[in-house]
Amino acid sequence: MKIVQLIYSLSSGGAERFVVDLSNELARQGHDVHIVIFRDNPGAEFYRPLIENGVKFHNMGIKEGFGLLRVFKVIKTLHSMAPDIVHCHLNVVPYIYFYALLCFSIKFFHTLHNTARHTVGSRFQLLINRFFYKRSIIRPISISGESNDSYAELYRLPRATLIPNGRSKIYATDFFCQVKEEVDSYLSKQDTPIFVHVARYHPSKNQDLLVSVFNHLFEEGTNFLLLVIGNGYFSSESANTLREKACESIKFLGEKQNVGDYLLVADAFCLTSFYEGLPISLLEALSAGCVPICTRVGGISDVITDGVTGYLSDRVDFDSYYNALKHYLASPASIKKSNLSDYFSSKYSIEKCASMYISIF
Repeated sequence: MKIVQLIYSLSSGGAERFVVDLSNELARQGHDVHIVIFRDNPGAEFYRPLIENGVKFHNMGIKEGFGLLRVFKVIKTLHSMAPDIVHCHLNVVPYIYFYALLCFSIKFFHTLHNTARHTVGSRFQLLINRFFYKRSIIRPISISGESNDSYAELYRLPRATLIPNGRSKIYATDFFCQVKEEVDSYLSKQDTPIFVHVARYHPSKNQDLLVSVFNHLFEEGTNFLLLVIGNGYFSSESANTLREKACESIKFLGEKQNVGDYLLVADAFCLTSFYEGLPISLLEALSAGCVPICTRVGGISDVITDGVTGYLSDRVDFDSYYNALKHYLASPASIKKSNLSDYFSSKYSIEKCASMYISIF
């Protein structure tokens, strides 16, 4: 099949990382795969170096904002490619409404990378989306049980096809030794437990809770190192306030393309989000054998069984997340790294995920 993956950009986010992984795997399986993005602003091609040779890349250079000229440019680009499949990610579907109505020979899909209400721009768009979803002109795909339930509730339609996210297996890169030396330089003791948080700075990720809980552990005399990886921690007043608030055992490292190297040297992975779809960073942690300690939101509870494949806080608040961390610290070796890696391979590999997409395509 000729498959177009349509997404705003390849900036450093979970959906963007997923698009690259899925495209690479589909191309390995013999399909003609094209990644088409809208934006040409700084950072829009962050993951482009990770695209393999079998995948074609196109940047339409469309600025932010919605308008007919932008819609026509998308239609012209897609029409010139004559695809069999157009697979949309995030909220790009308004750009293909007209094209989907006109081109019945093409199958259109839309993966909802979050709960349904966080994947639609307005009430008016919701009504239009419902028209297309109901008639299978654009076919929705959810990524977790919660996102599927939220889709059915919001759109008042039967549940969508559910395909859990997948991720390529994490391997050490050529920079692993440098990363190991860097992380070792932050340690005051050799037996220090190393935690990693991978997420952009954003209110939904609830980093204030993360820092508050670890600050409290520091005040109690707990020995640890927390590495914070992602963009946005040096670009706003609120982010600066967060960094100033953080204790000396919390290090902000910025964006990294080789996140896997940091996960491979770490012991545990932390997420304190208010809401999630099915985080790619969580799957990366499992692949690396990094024990996840997360809030019980979105697809996270589909992935983690508390005390078996990680630890879950009952609520999104200080006491609950603190208790989850203490549960891990009380017995850090009770969940084996090899078990997590095996669990990832059996459930969330990109090969398994791509096969499910090929089947529905």
